[in-house]
Amino acid sequence: MNSAAIPGIRGRCGAYARAVRQLGAIAGLLWLSACGQPDSVDPPVSPVAAAPEPASSCPTTPLHTTALPGTEPRHATAAFWIDRLPPGVADQVLVPADAIAGLNAQFSQVVGAWRSIDDSKIGDRETIDASIAERMQYLKGEVEAGRFVEAQPNAFAGAEAIVAAATDVDHQRLVIDETPLRCIPLSGGESGGLFKVPVDRDFDRNACASLHPGERVRVLARGPKGTWLYVHAGHTVGWVENAVFSKRLSPSAIDAWTSPKRLVPVRDDVTTRGGVRVRLGVSLPLLATTEEGDYAVLVPGPQGPLEDVVAADAAVSEGYKPLTRRTLLEAVFSELGDPYGWGGRAGERDCSRLVRDVLGTFGFELARHSGVQAKLGVRNVDVSDLEPQAKRAAIRKAAEGGVVVLYMKGHIMLYVGSDGPSDYAISAMSEYLTPCEGGPDTTHRVDAVAVSTLALGENTGRTAFIERILTLVVFEPPEPPDEQTPDAPQG
Repeated sequence: MNSAAIPGIRGRCGAYARAVRQLGAIAGLLWLSACGQPDSVDPPVSPVAAAPEPASSCPTTPLHTTALPGTEPRHATAAFWIDRLPPGVADQVLVPADAIAGLNAQFSQVVGAWRSIDDSKIGDRETIDASIAERMQYLKGEVEAGRFVEAQPNAFAGAEAIVAAATDVDHQRLVIDETPLRCIPLSGGESGGLFKVPVDRDFDRNACASLHPGERVRVLARGPKGTWLYVHAGHTVGWVENAVFSKRLSPSAIDAWTSPKRLVPVRDDVTTRGGVRVRLGVSLPLLATTEEGDYAVLVPGPQGPLEDVVAADAAVSEGYKPLTRRTLLEAVFSELGDPYGWGGRAGERDCSRLVRDVLGTFGFELARHSGVQAKLGVRNVDVSDLEPQAKRAAIRKAAEGGVVVLYMKGHIMLYVGSDGPSDYAISAMSEYLTPCEGGPDTTHRVDAVAVSTLALGENTGRTAFIERILTLVVFEPPEPPDEQTPDAPQG
């Protein structure tokens, strides 16, 4: 499709055409990662291959399960994995606080990674135009080819009209309620969306993310009557319908909201005295600690930041907690059993959002998309060419140095450790397969944050997790910079 297929995009079709020609490669990556296109979670199998069922009993519809093969009740607690660590290792600080800002700056140089919304380049109109146009082109191509279907006839044409009529704006607001972020301005919910065939309404291909209350966004375009806003959230860009945001933030309100003194939830869904929900992955400006030990904070309100109180006994930290194996395991296991949500469906997390929010507890700013997350960390290790046993050895070796995130195409997990010959990870997952002799693989729906073995998926068409892992993303003590060798004296 050429640029003329989107007539008068935001009234500036010529600008879009030039942007697409000049920035096509960049825009493609913006679609992949800035959109945070959610991960298709191809789940796991047991450390010992499940015995195939006879073909006559092979289920043809997904089975819902909460018990994953190869896992036991003991594997479902952070304490079990912490107790297995060598003495003194659990509380070792892996990445010093003064190194995190530098790492975040490095991460932001990766195409599709998190960017501060205060960066002046965020407002570059050529880049905005290219991102919107390329995304529209891609999705229209999928619809025209029949790979995606509209839940409502002609919905895509309506999205094109909204984009064409949108006007340029540039200001910041605060998210007040959990908010769906759409890849293009096409409604979701019970009757909308874009889907692969056969349609599974849990997997709307136009769902980019869900924005948490307290996130700060930069509004870059406004649809007719303000029904749709195009926003940059730092980790993701997309469209919001009927946004429940604060009014435009003044410079003084932005300064107040970005105060370096932060109150950070270490469990999900901390609630203020005023009833504001504060989720894992978000922090609040900390004003003071009261005589009773409560925390005076700023929260998002319709007019901008407003004062509220968090109780002294809430699961929070004054400032970001140091990254240790204990603090990370406790944070991620606090999410165990929480529902899975592709692209933030119903405000829930998919695999990459779980990783982003958990590591955000320690001050890291990660990308929304797993493929970009795989390029981050203190270092990453390519294990794509290794056999399963060699991969296991590489994973265990990397875990001796720090926290290890495991990436495969379409899924990302946090490694938690080994128990006997088996290795385990925790992730937000949708489903996994088991073999069925003479028939199709059996699909098991989990739709939750769960612990699994790396053998999950063995002997199926998807193969085991351990076979599919491509990259290890390691968070460990950074190596000190090489000392400068002084110049030799001149003579």
